[in-house]
Amino acid sequence: MGANTKETSGKIKKEKHHFDPYEKKFVPRHDIATLIIIAAVCFLHCCVLSYFYVPFHFLSGGVTGVSLLFNYLWGIPKWAVLLGLNIPISIYGIKQQGWKFTLFSLFATVCYSLMFELPIMARITEASALGNNALLSAIVGSAIIGITCAFVVKRGASLGGIDVITVVLSRKLSIPAGSFNIVFNLVIMSFLIPTYGIEVALLSMVAMFVTNTAYNFALRGINHNMTVFIISEKWDDIAPQVMQEMRRGVTYINAEGAYTGQPRKLVYCIVKTTELAKLKAIVKENDPKALFAITETQEVVGRGFGAIN
Repeated sequence: MGANTKETSGKIKKEKHHFDPYEKKFVPRHDIATLIIIAAVCFLHCCVLSYFYVPFHFLSGGVTGVSLLFNYLWGIPKWAVLLGLNIPISIYGIKQQGWKFTLFSLFATVCYSLMFELPIMARITEASALGNNALLSAIVGSAIIGITCAFVVKRGASLGGIDVITVVLSRKLSIPAGSFNIVFNLVIMSFLIPTYGIEVALLSMVAMFVTNTAYNFALRGINHNMTVFIISEKWDDIAPQVMQEMRRGVTYINAEGAYTGQPRKLVYCIVKTTELAKLKAIVKENDPKALFAITETQEVVGRGFGAIN
C-alpha cells in the first residue's frame, strides 16, 4: 500500500512538472524559459530583417511588415507602428486566449520595438554582403524567420501582431496558421509597387510564401503522423503485437468483405513516420498477404501525440 502510494505520488509530481504549451496558469519554470525563447527569436528576427530585408526594401508579414512599410514610405519609426497596432489586437487576444497568451504577445511586441531601434541593427544593414542578390536574400531570410517562429508557437505563445489572430483561428479551425497570413500580406505588399516597383513586391511575396512553408514545416516536423488501416485475417495476432512492441493504441473497426460476405475486423492505428518500418515488419511477420493503407495525417492530438488545443 505504502509503495503504491509513493509510486502514485511520484507520477503526479512528474506530471505536474510536464510542460503543457496550453497551460493557462503561470508556471515560473516553464514561462521564464518561454520568455527567454521569445526574446531570443525577436532579436534574431530583427537581425535577419535588418540584414536580408531592409537593404532591398522587402516586407515581412503581419504587423511587422506594416511597420516596415510605414518606415520605408514615410520614415515613421517602426516601434511606434508596432506598439500602436498591437493594442487592439492584444485586447482581442485577452478575450479569446486569456491573459497569459496576451502577455507573451505583448512581451514579444516590446522586444521587437526595442530591438529594432538598437544601433547594431543599422550597422547590420550597412554590413549586408549580399550585394544585388535580392532573390537569395528573400529566400534565406524568410526561411530563418519561418522556422524560428515555430519555436515560439510550440511554447504556446506568439510574436504578437497578426500572429495572435492566426494562432487563435488555427486552434479553432485546425488550419495551418501560416495560411491565414497570405491574404493580409498580399494586400500589404501591393503598396510597394508604386514606390519600389513590381519586382520588389513580387520578391516580398516570394519571401512570404517561403516563410509560411518553412513555418508549417517546422511546426509539423520531419516525423509526420501517419494513419494506417490494416486488412488481414490475422488481425487478432497483429494488434496485440503492435500494442506490446510499439506501445501504440490500436482500434478495431468492424467490417464485412464485399465479395465473401464474411465479417472481419480492420486494424486502425496512428504512428509516426519513423515507426512505419517496424509496423510493416510486424504485419509481414504475421500475414505477408495483408493489405496496407497509409495516409498522412495533418494533425493528431491526445494521448501519445500532442496536447489538445
